[in-house]
Amino acid sequence: MDFKPVLLLTASLCFVLSQRPPYAGKHPIGYPEVEKTSEQYGGTTEFPLERLPLEARGDINLVKRLVQLPIDQQPFWLINWQALEWYRQHPRTYPIRENSFLKDP
Repeated sequence: MDFKPVLLLTASLCFVLSQRPPYAGKHPIGYPEVEKTSEQYGGTTEFPLERLPLEARGDINLVKRLVQLPIDQQPFWLINWQALEWYRQHPRTYPIRENSFLKDP
């Protein structure tokens, strides 16, 4: 009995199934899915003149034109700058806990 076709089919099946592990998910590998949009960061189109992104080189008209593009067509440096500006204007503060080692006896 010739086991070569069965062995070839089994080996091919093993190679095909081992290309993507089941824990990696079903979505193709590539660009990550965008979860946060500019509206979640405040979505403001007003920019302080003293705080423009370095990549804009002081050209506020360039920044205003790029903001009007859809989020998937905006350059990453602009999206990143908007998120950083939002966090600069809305800083997160956490209460400082009392240190148990520095208590007065």
